[in-house]
Amino acid sequence: MTAAPLIDIAPIERATMKDRVVVQFDKRDVEELKLIKLDLLGLGMLAAIDETLQLIEHDCATCVVLDSLPEEISEVFGMLQAADTVGVFQVESRAQMQTLPKSRPMSLDDLVVEVAIIRPGPIQGNAVHPYLRRKQGLEPVTYLHPSLEPVLRDSMGVILYQEQVMRIAIEVAGFSPAESDGFRRAMGTWRSTREMEKLHERFHDGCMRQPGMTEEIAEELFRQVSAFASFGFAKSHAAAFARTAYESSFLKLFYPAQFLVGLINAQPMGFYPVEVLVNDAKRHGVAVLPVDLNTSSYKTTTEWIGQPGWALAGAAGDDGSFDDETLHPGESLPEGCGIDARPRPVRATSCVVPSAAARERWSAESATGWGVRLGLHLVKGIGEQHAELLDRELEHGPYVSLADVVERTGLPEETIERLIRTGALDSLGRPRRELLWQLREVAGATKGRMDGRTTRLGGRSPAAGRPMDLRLPATAAPQLPAISESERLGDAYAVVGLDAKRQVIALFRDALDRLGAVPNSALADRKSGPVRIGGLVVTRQHPMTAKGTVFLALEDETGMVNVTLWPDTWARLRSVVRRHALLLVDGELQRESSVVNVIAHEVRALTTVAERAGGPESPAGVRQLGHAGMRRLG
Repeated sequence: MTAAPLIDIAPIERATMKDRVVVQFDKRDVEELKLIKLDLLGLGMLAAIDETLQLIEHDCATCVVLDSLPEEISEVFGMLQAADTVGVFQVESRAQMQTLPKSRPMSLDDLVVEVAIIRPGPIQGNAVHPYLRRKQGLEPVTYLHPSLEPVLRDSMGVILYQEQVMRIAIEVAGFSPAESDGFRRAMGTWRSTREMEKLHERFHDGCMRQPGMTEEIAEELFRQVSAFASFGFAKSHAAAFARTAYESSFLKLFYPAQFLVGLINAQPMGFYPVEVLVNDAKRHGVAVLPVDLNTSSYKTTTEWIGQPGWALAGAAGDDGSFDDETLHPGESLPEGCGIDARPRPVRATSCVVPSAAARERWSAESATGWGVRLGLHLVKGIGEQHAELLDRELEHGPYVSLADVVERTGLPEETIERLIRTGALDSLGRPRRELLWQLREVAGATKGRMDGRTTRLGGRSPAAGRPMDLRLPATAAPQLPAISESERLGDAYAVVGLDAKRQVIALFRDALDRLGAVPNSALADRKSGPVRIGGLVVTRQHPMTAKGTVFLALEDETGMVNVTLWPDTWARLRSVVRRHALLLVDGELQRESSVVNVIAHEVRALTTVAERAGGPESPAGVRQLGHAGMRRLG
């Protein structure tokens, strides 16, 4: 922020983004020059939550004010303790899912710690495992020195927050407040050996003035503090993130369909691809509907899929909403009666937490009440430039034929082919192979007329101001074989990146059963020991703090499991893991409390092994997951 034009204060250059400029100073230059610098953090989760709240108000006649949300909703913390956190802000990662069942947060304060602890600082400072053991009552809370107790009491004797580093420098090592802030910053990203030696000496000498301090304790304390450095959260930062994590957990638990829509439309964000979010929502009872050109908007939306026989008894309240107790099975309301017969699960108030009775019934109804209709934005080749046209045409009525689609959308031939392959034109009532045949005929017959008469969008000539007349050629399509399930699934993954009907591993389940592979959902009931699993790699991590260990999240049609590859295993199998997203893993199942991991010993390409075991031949769309999936994972 400057009082004069920025160009008079700092060197600037044009950015690659239109109408943007970049300041050539870095952040440390700005601080040294005493200029005002504000860090604005863009969080996709805030956009997802905002859309979720709008959908709740529209779909459920419910105004949820998150600022008034009670802070101790037991069901929310139960979900967090079970690590049921796919899509939840800040606590959905592999590491968080491993710690949540052990830390068992029961309050917002506990959640602040959970957010702060999975950071490079606490990890490098060896704070994570001592904290978890102490939280579970497996070891007593201890302090390196009595002078640390006032500073570290709230975090059970371990360093979690930047403020604690500064307080240790002040209260234990005798730094002034200004020196402590310089101490924190000096141990940040840009360290120099000379500067660290000075800090070490100053810190050590200050600590040794404390009664009962020893050389060993002073050295260990400096090691912990220097390992933490600036790679941890300030407590205020962790508290703000924890509140957002709590709010997103509430929305996932009580409004799963609306929350899923918010997450999908806010992509890219978070830890998992859309496919994982969709599969998780389906396991929680949300009906997810495929892309359909006659139903889908450009963006993903909620869709009332209804429950046969539901009707509303009584009149609406003054605010236009219905109490959940007015719902009952009954005859359909007469058409044109002016009453919206969609269920209103909870009554509109300043902040709504459904009653226990409403929650029990609503959870049973959610799968057949509000569903999620995937949007056209998920189809490869359809972008923002198509959004306005497609949404406008949807308002003008359904498409009745392939020629109607070609004329009204003006989409390129290859994009319409993708729509056919993914099933987005199934509502036209013709088999997909027949539609593909017709598309070639239409494209060949109309290419001359389309050249020069149409824009890329709209199917209309700006000069003529009238729609083209595209008619299907009279040639009938030959008898074509129906598309197989493996081809259908492969096309869905190739075009949309997921299939609303089935997860890809379901295609291989019979072969996996013959190979002795265990579904992921069954691992929770197995004892530790040898195990074989198969799945789709949805995340791959190689963190610097793990000293060469690689972590995979492997998903099948029943759930996800964490797979660990020790450095020697990774060195031996890295080419397979990098090239293929569908894997068959032989390893050791390890259980710790309710946390399950698989330590990999051997990893093979699932498609190859399954075909040898008599499984289906993998269609191109599935085989390409080994390449597209790995590009996504990096």
